[in-house]
Amino acid sequence: MIGAVGVVVSSAVAIWGLPAAVQSSDVAQQAEARERNKDKQDDAKEERLTVGPAIDIAAGEPNLLFGGRFALAQRTTKAADLPEGGFLSDEYRAWFAKNKALRVNEATVRVTIFPIHRGTVVIQNMRITDLSCRPTRYTGTAVIPPPFGDSGGEALPTAVAFDLTEPSPRPWKKKGWVSTGSRDGAWVLSENAFAKGIYLDGGEDFDARAFDLSFFTKGKDCEFGVEVNVTTAGRGDEWYRVVFPGSRLTYKVAGRPERYDTSVVSESVEAPPVLRGPHTSDRPPTLRKGRF
Repeated sequence: MIGAVGVVVSSAVAIWGLPAAVQSSDVAQQAEARERNKDKQDDAKEERLTVGPAIDIAAGEPNLLFGGRFALAQRTTKAADLPEGGFLSDEYRAWFAKNKALRVNEATVRVTIFPIHRGTVVIQNMRITDLSCRPTRYTGTAVIPPPFGDSGGEALPTAVAFDLTEPSPRPWKKKGWVSTGSRDGAWVLSENAFAKGIYLDGGEDFDARAFDLSFFTKGKDCEFGVEVNVTTAGRGDEWYRVVFPGSRLTYKVAGRPERYDTSVVSESVEAPPVLRGPHTSDRPPTLRKGRF
């Protein structure tokens, strides 16, 4: 009997000991898996810092809220089609997007460049690509926003301007706005915005630089892309494409016609827009250029 009991006890211990052994094995395997995963992440991080693209680029849609003029290609004839919300409402934004409104004659896109590679990344240049312009089709409706101030208090990005009417648009340094004795005034453009390279530190604790890119079209609708030229150690000179919101590789700006068929006017930020009659365009802003 004693021998039999000993056999039973030994068998029970052996059986009950299996889960602990299996659990110990699972823990070891999980630890190994975590270590392999960490190694993969470290390898991916190292590749990003040394082998992959030298920069990331983020492009922001022009802020609908801060002034300017917009246009629709089609004529708006029914007040019932307009949004019931004011200029700041989601309803207004949805109506604006549905009708594919474009900024007229001038538009500004904020582009932020984040260097990735260890060491120094030098921003050397920007250029317009795939430029296509034609007489404006955006003559249906002028969309006129209410007066609205900007947020202020932010560091000013580097201001760069492209005159899309030039045979080969160049990256001008945008100096500011001056009065010319008329209501319109002029933008002052002078010098190459990239006459001197812009140096940024890459790696894990990277710098970043924001650029406000302004585009001027006068009387034509223009579609185009933008590329950024950078130089890094070990990779040399490379061009990187700006991807605009919505994963678009090109951007569009409408031209200014002499007259719009109708107009949609916002008297204030809170009030719904109202439909009005034809609208005569203001003159395009003058570009006063110095030496490039």
